[in-house]
Amino acid sequence: MDFYVSVPLSRFDGMIDDVSGLGFHPEIRMTKADYLARLDGGDFERMRKRIERDSLKVFTHGPFFGLDIASLDRCLSEYSADCLLIGLEATSRLGGSLMVMHTGYMPQFSRGGRRHWFRNWAERMPRVVGRARELGVAIALENTWDDRPDVLLHLADLAGDGDIRFCLDTGHVNVFSRLSVQSWWDALGGRIEALHLHDNDGLSDDHLEPGKGTFDFPSLARLLKGSGRRPLLDLEVDLSAAEHGRLYIESLLKG
Repeated sequence: MDFYVSVPLSRFDGMIDDVSGLGFHPEIRMTKADYLARLDGGDFERMRKRIERDSLKVFTHGPFFGLDIASLDRCLSEYSADCLLIGLEATSRLGGSLMVMHTGYMPQFSRGGRRHWFRNWAERMPRVVGRARELGVAIALENTWDDRPDVLLHLADLAGDGDIRFCLDTGHVNVFSRLSVQSWWDALGGRIEALHLHDNDGLSDDHLEPGKGTFDFPSLARLLKGSGRRPLLDLEVDLSAAEHGRLYIESLLKG
């Protein structure tokens, strides 16, 4: 059973030996768009060779801090699109075929703000989706502040690509949604390509190791065992906590 652990792009060189040594694969997080933009082809070639040396698998998390591709501010939206395009290129160069993406959607938008935001998303995402298709990289939209899954489904439809997948984040479900993991699973179902596994107390998105908070991991394990396919399992916790998190998830899946 393969498990991934989150590795910030800026810390790749310092973490990859430990990640590999513990038997994990990397989900490379392109957290800082400015750092990502400073890297060149040689940097990505070096990292890809290191990944291939240990026969590791890889997927990525696209840049997200401060970004909003559907912003009412066109300067911000165009910058956000450019950052996502760079992220797709980086994913391809690293040998990955999936990039997780935050949508930037906020449930607190007014009705009018929501209409404008959806319109902007529909206008601007096809450029990103088209480039992803050219590179052979799938996009997985992640639930962040979403309180229900229907908005993610709507955004996938508006982007104009039936191949868009989803990344279900357990910690975000626990903090920002009152719906059960069963409800999220039933709605997103076979399009869930990755799981971000971490825990919290239901109040703060603290990225605790699974089992240390209040998220219903036993129910998630039952859903996984009853599914015909297994999403990518990524522990979004500190590397020091990842091994315990893996053991906990494995025990639930074997139980």
